Amino acid sequence: MRISTSMIYNQGGSQISNLQNAVVTSQQQIAADTSMLTPADNPAAAAQVLNVAQMQSMNNQFAANRQAAENSLNMTGSALSSVTTLLQSAHTLVISAGDPTLSASDRSVLAVQARNDFNSLLALSNATDGTGNYLFGGYHTATPPFVQTSTVVSGVTVTGAQYMGDQGQRQLQVGDNQQIAVSASGSAMFQSGGQDIFKTLDSLATLLATPNITNAALTAGLSTASDGITQTLNKVLTTSTTVGASLQQLSALDTTGSNLDVQYTQNLASLQGLDYAKAISQLTQETTTLQAAQQSFVKIANLSLFNYIP
Repeated sequence: MRISTSMIYNQGGSQISNLQNAVVTSQQQIAADTSMLTPADNPAAAAQVLNVAQMQSMNNQFAANRQAAENSLNMTGSALSSVTTLLQSAHTLVISAGDPTLSASDRSVLAVQARNDFNSLLALSNATDGTGNYLFGGYHTATPPFVQTSTVVSGVTVTGAQYMGDQGQRQLQVGDNQQIAVSASGSAMFQSGGQDIFKTLDSLATLLATPNITNAALTAGLSTASDGITQTLNKVLTTSTTVGASLQQLSALDTTGSNLDVQYTQNLASLQGLDYAKAISQLTQETTTLQAAQQSFVKIANLSLFNYIP
């Protein structure tokens, strides 16, 4: 079989091209820190990488949801803590107002405090999560859940609050099969079971501001106010306990999620990670082979019968 010059060039060029491609591939793998530049490099491993990457992405989304839930619940817990302090203070005020040695002027000072408690509670019931979402309006997060009202009954101005939210609870997906409530219904705490804390505080302020009230009426009014404040305080404390339990649950899920993320990262590394020592050794070998092939090709290409003519 005769070996033509064109065959020599074609075979030599093809060999060098293949070797150059191998060198470039090794260089790209080292630069990208991966053994798999395209799915075609390892189809089976590529499919596993896609699956693990999707699970890690979902796990990261759950982590983001948990962070959002924690932020909202922390704000809710803070607001409820302030409400608790306010109601405890209001209850102390009721006890103080029952002191028989107090004058009408003394009680009027307490009436101002009761009115301030009303205003402070209204502000707390319209607290937001720091991003503009109202905490106690159920699904209605864009508008204040409570609006102050004022009506005249038998010549007396009665101040209250109307609930504009709903009974819904916003939930976030914080795990594969786990959701957690990140809101509470304000009406369930402040206006339910026949008890309206806003009316209670308004009636208390009006009671204490009445100059010539009888002892019997004062005692009865203070007893009603005490019962109303206590009922609302119990509801607030129950909600606070639920919020605390949810935060503990989120903390446990965060630990699990962090461990999963480490596991996913390790799995991806084992599937597409690069053994640097092996990769460098392979690149060195390929480069040496390429250089030898190039030098050999040059020598073969320069061969000619004229070189042997004396």
